[in-house]
Amino acid sequence: MYTNSYLIELIDILRKEDTETEWLEFKLDFLSNQDLGKNISALSNGAALFNRPYGYLIFGIDDKTHEVIGTNYNYRKQKQGNEDIENWLNRLIEPKIGFSIYEVEYAALKKIVFVEIPAAFNQPTSFNGKEYVRVGSYRQNLKKYPAIEKKLWYSFKQFFWEQETSPVQNLHFKFLSLAAQSKGIEFSEEKFAALKLLDNNSKFNNLAYLLSDENPHVVKFAVYRNNMMDFAVKKEFKGSWITILEQVLEYVNIYNETSASVIGSNIARKEIKNYPDPSLREAVVNAFAHFDPSFPSDIKIEFFKDKVVIGSPGNLYRITMKDVLNGRQSFRNPNLVFVLNKFNFIENYATGIKKIIKAYQPYRLNPIIEETDNFFIVTLPNVIFKNTYKLSDTLNDTLNDTLNETLSDNAYQVLKIMNANPNIMISDIMITTNKSRSTIIRAISELKNKGIIERVGSKKLGKWKVHK
Repeated sequence: MYTNSYLIELIDILRKEDTETEWLEFKLDFLSNQDLGKNISALSNGAALFNRPYGYLIFGIDDKTHEVIGTNYNYRKQKQGNEDIENWLNRLIEPKIGFSIYEVEYAALKKIVFVEIPAAFNQPTSFNGKEYVRVGSYRQNLKKYPAIEKKLWYSFKQFFWEQETSPVQNLHFKFLSLAAQSKGIEFSEEKFAALKLLDNNSKFNNLAYLLSDENPHVVKFAVYRNNMMDFAVKKEFKGSWITILEQVLEYVNIYNETSASVIGSNIARKEIKNYPDPSLREAVVNAFAHFDPSFPSDIKIEFFKDKVVIGSPGNLYRITMKDVLNGRQSFRNPNLVFVLNKFNFIENYATGIKKIIKAYQPYRLNPIIEETDNFFIVTLPNVIFKNTYKLSDTLNDTLNDTLNETLSDNAYQVLKIMNANPNIMISDIMITTNKSRSTIIRAISELKNKGIIERVGSKKLGKWKVHK
């Protein structure tokens, strides 16, 4: 289930398309029930032709200007005989692709009806026994266009690693099931086909292998103490690709440390992360979604003092860097992207790189995005590193004025712990932060020297007092 704000953002992205495409159609108002079914078939097949996970039908937008007008179309009141329109459509659309219809409150008195249509998979999507496709701006019977039909069937036969039969068929999905349960997603054997985990012969494909507990791919994670690349943390993540992604996102969040600016004796309300939201998350999810599993290498995430480097095997897929920076996207793993979207890891298609760049604009820094013959690499600069980066005027002026009083990461972490638990012992802080005693002592000294904390009472029975 998507939020209203998410759908508005996605609609605005789709409105920027030059014209209506084979996988996207705008309507101002009404469609007959028959035409709605035919359009769903056409857009599903068009999405498959152009290697898109979804096609879209959007009511309430002018098809020429793409201006948001709003619509009075109320699909909930539509009937076919005595049958609700959604039930009727689901019964007549084959195979069962599982389209979704949303009502979006775009603005005051501007309602939009948004239909998300999964791409055809393994065979053309039909409505009432006939297959349709968009040719230019018109919907047509697919059988009248044998060249397009041939191209569509060929698209099903293209070599996608994820669609090939898995070399291991005894697969288990304990961790995928737990992840689905935590996100309120229904998952069972009956959902294998809907999640595109089966090949043409109903055997597990490589996508199922990737999402299973037996997944052979790992992700390497490292935090370095210095430029000599001495390890502070070295870890390999294994298991279901979904589980690995959840764990990696937790780890990068932990190591995306926060510094606080302190004004006088107050705990600052302004915080700065080493890597501004949502840059780090978008870079990680992008690596997971678009990596090339057929290439003999692993995703590697490396934290240096001054930067994070996220390297993923697989260069850009049938697209240029200019296209990527303009919000275009081509999917090496369209079904994996489909699953990551269902599990709410992907918010808007083709916006990840743009979000990364936008997140750095207030700091007047630029991420480095590189493509080599076999890898896609994103380097994110640490905006706090040695406080050498000048913040832009768009940030809080007070924060700029007091940047020289910024607490170290360790001191701020200790401060938050003490503020929450004044009776905590140094040994417990060491356990909580996973840092050495000498590091904690230095952090406490920094806080004391700045007059932020003091020790009240004895070492054993006293407590930490945070001055507010």
